[in-house]
Amino acid sequence: MDFWKNKVAIVTGACHGIGAQITEDLVRIGMIVIGFEPTNERVNQMFDKFESWGKVEGQLIPCKCDVSKDDDLKHAFEGIVAAYGGVDVLINNAAIGKEGLISTGNIEDLKEVVDVNIYGLIACTKLAVESMTKKDIPGQIININSICGHYMPPFAEPKINMYIASKRTMTILNTLLKNEFKHLNRKIKVTSVSPGIVRTGIFKTAGIEFLNEEFFNRNPHLTTKDVSNVVLMILSAPRSIQVNEVIFHALHEIY
Repeated sequence: MDFWKNKVAIVTGACHGIGAQITEDLVRIGMIVIGFEPTNERVNQMFDKFESWGKVEGQLIPCKCDVSKDDDLKHAFEGIVAAYGGVDVLINNAAIGKEGLISTGNIEDLKEVVDVNIYGLIACTKLAVESMTKKDIPGQIININSICGHYMPPFAEPKINMYIASKRTMTILNTLLKNEFKHLNRKIKVTSVSPGIVRTGIFKTAGIEFLNEEFFNRNPHLTTKDVSNVVLMILSAPRSIQVNEVIFHALHEIY
């Protein structure tokens, strides 16, 4: 992992869950990590977490940036280019889930999912690619996807259909980006990481009541550390290897 020491990474949705674990692990291997979060409260929480890590090789730079807002992204990337010359790694992790059907759900909830999970990913990726191209470095983009991006989870009833649609879109976008980088002869790799059920808070905020503490205590599931370890595995691959997709579950996971 020496290749990535002192390199610059952006992690979106860096304060909690999978993003927080990836952020910590990248800092521990010596990277400069800019963590994007949309509120000052979460930015301050990142500062507090960094202080609790003790001595680490890298740096954490919390950044207030809502990936669904063009002005936020523009200012964030301008600052990153001015301070570091650009970005080397982008981890597209920011995502939200909202309970409801596409056909009958609240339109504002559906729009918010699209704005963050799809538009935010595209806009952030575009600016990162521009930065990597100007820097002329072998960049890496990792999209934190889901099994929902490949097949329907066997929920007893539909709950978060727009979230599922956004993850399926991410799967297609990952393939399109890979093909574009080849066509444009860019030295950028892109990988989709699709875990099974991970013990995070997204299910509670999305209103999926049956995926509660009791469920996780009774059933095999992944941890945020499992997902971060897969990200580190991808980053440790030789530059000559393109990892297109990683789909993984907990051992004996029922979903």
